[in-house]
Amino acid sequence: MPQNTAWKTDNYRLVGKAFEYSYANRLNKLLSVIGTTSSNSIDYELTGSGGYGEMPVYDGENLNEGHKKRGFKTIITPEEFSLSESVGYKQAKIDKSGECSRVGKMLGNSAAMTVYMHALRMFANAFNPDCVGGDGKPWAAADHPNASRGSQGRRFLPDPESGTYGNRIDKALSVSAITAAQSLAGRFTTPDGLPLLAEMSLLLVSPELEAEAKKICGDNGKFRPNRNPEDDSNAANPLADLQYMVIGGGRDGFTAKQWAICDPALMRETVKLVYITAPTVMQTALDNPLKDLYTGYVDFGCGWGDGRQIIFSDPS
Repeated sequence: MPQNTAWKTDNYRLVGKAFEYSYANRLNKLLSVIGTTSSNSIDYELTGSGGYGEMPVYDGENLNEGHKKRGFKTIITPEEFSLSESVGYKQAKIDKSGECSRVGKMLGNSAAMTVYMHALRMFANAFNPDCVGGDGKPWAAADHPNASRGSQGRRFLPDPESGTYGNRIDKALSVSAITAAQSLAGRFTTPDGLPLLAEMSLLLVSPELEAEAKKICGDNGKFRPNRNPEDDSNAANPLADLQYMVIGGGRDGFTAKQWAICDPALMRETVKLVYITAPTVMQTALDNPLKDLYTGYVDFGCGWGDGRQIIFSDPS
């Protein structure tokens, strides 16, 4: 490298390290309810659950041919996002480590919050009749079709004989409303008619409902990814095994009275962040020897493929 740009040599390592830490730290909790996957296609097909149902009796001679019952397919189309900032020669000479760290953290924070805000808007739009999933219904609906009967192009058509299920109850947050939602989920079946067996163990609330969630789950009930499963500090609370997470920030996410309860493991299977390119930072060569340019970049989309693993409520 020519001497007049030699000062840029170590910058990328310092910026990249700060970028990765800032990005991962911001998204840590969110990824407990949203799975991630990589794709090299222009879009991604997220298919809901399905299967062959219960096995019939074998008569000892004739094989029973299976007929798969399917859920619905949601098409997620990732988009590109980017933001750039430069490190100046003078700033780097005065405080190279600090300046590079600042740029890396700010770009990492911007990348993480871009993904985070899109995820919050996905939850906020659960109640929006104009934002429908692969089954033609909004994520929170009283009449989701239970299974599909085939496809028309890339769109799956509902099977009217499979019936419907509802994952919206519209009750104010309370212990009785939560237990009613858990009971409702206990009757849910998969598209092939088997019990869903969901563990509705995570309460999702708006920022305004966090105080009520603390009363229900306890002060130590706020979701922590590495919480000790033997921690019984919430034993005196109405729903001691329930944890909560706030889904909201700024103008996005749940509104004041909205909440939901979900099975985190099933959420990660059916709700996805799809990356064509995961958040990264790139160093760009410039003709100006006094500036070192860095660009934060991500190519992603998010969406849901099923509604059985979460029950929403909007009493407003």
